Amino acid sequence: MRKNPLLDDRAGATLVAAALIPVMLVIGVFLHDVAALYGARGEAQTAADAAAKAAGLELTPYFGVGSDPRAAAGEFASRNGAELVECSLGGRDGFLWVTVRVSRRVDLLILKPEGASVGATARCYLDLNI
Repeated sequence: MRKNPLLDDRAGATLVAAALIPVMLVIGVFLHDVAALYGARGEAQTAADAAAKAAGLELTPYFGVGSDPRAAAGEFASRNGAELVECSLGGRDGFLWVTVRVSRRVDLLILKPEGASVGATARCYLDLNI
């Protein structure tokens, strides 16, 4: 007596695997895009943090070697492959805003195939009353 082929489950795993392979490939490509964006964002944040720290150290009485925090921030931003967008000192608490933009081509496959541009901002608090 022959079994009903619809009730036979010997090839069930093959069908499930065949259905899941395209789904897993799409998820893998999406995760590639997310990782590329986070990597570029980390580079931008590193450039902004270095520029803010250089500008802050330029103004401190212990480490300062000049009085041009914008030039110091621009130099450290360019060393990290970024451009300085804004460097402003203000507030009664004595803070320094440094905005740096990194324009890099991030190879994205699904999210934005033409590429993306990322930016970062860093703030350096200064106590100028020392």
